[in-house]
Amino acid sequence: MAMSTGSGYWQGAEEDATMQDDHRFVWDAMLKTIDVDLSGKKVLDVGCNRGGFLRLLADRCGIARGWGYDKASGAVADATSLAGARPLTYVVADTVPTGWMSFDVAFSHEVIYLIEDLEAHATAVFDALIPEGVYFAVEGVHRDSPMTAAWHAKAAEELGMPPLRDLDEFVAAFDAVGFNVSAARLELGFIPASGHKENYFQWLAYYHDLKPLFRFQRPSDGRKP
Repeated sequence: MAMSTGSGYWQGAEEDATMQDDHRFVWDAMLKTIDVDLSGKKVLDVGCNRGGFLRLLADRCGIARGWGYDKASGAVADATSLAGARPLTYVVADTVPTGWMSFDVAFSHEVIYLIEDLEAHATAVFDALIPEGVYFAVEGVHRDSPMTAAWHAKAAEELGMPPLRDLDEFVAAFDAVGFNVSAARLELGFIPASGHKENYFQWLAYYHDLKPLFRFQRPSDGRKP
């Protein structure tokens, strides 16, 4: 559940599967933190990758249907094959596809820092949600986070990422298109040392203090400013 960087960049199935396993604890924390009952809901996954998050929602939360999109055709092909009989649909796209609308809830995990035109993205998700629909977005790659900022500085050119923003810029972009914006710390349990063996306790602080869960809610009247 993290959109591939660059033009369809994808790590490959084995490496990508490992990444999803390593970040499963974040998905669990997201589901503990949100204030929406997902049972019977229509859900959008922004940057679906190999589809693991929507499979989790179908199996654990009983969503009615799930739709996910990602730039990387290889990841989307895997997501489709792994969906099985679950009510899930995946497509290759870099924005909400035409005709996708009336979602109750949308999610993303480490996606919005990769998007060049953040207001256009916010508008696309706003239009796809029902009135009072909510977009939950976890974002830890930003200027206020020293460890991820250092990674971004090294990788931005190779992976074609936009300039690093700060958290207030995320808030401003979504506020500008009409969302009611709030945020929370993730309700984390134990954070595995696997995948964070260097500077483990700095990573521990990062997950608790520098990786917020944004809550962008479309107003009840459904209007933009």
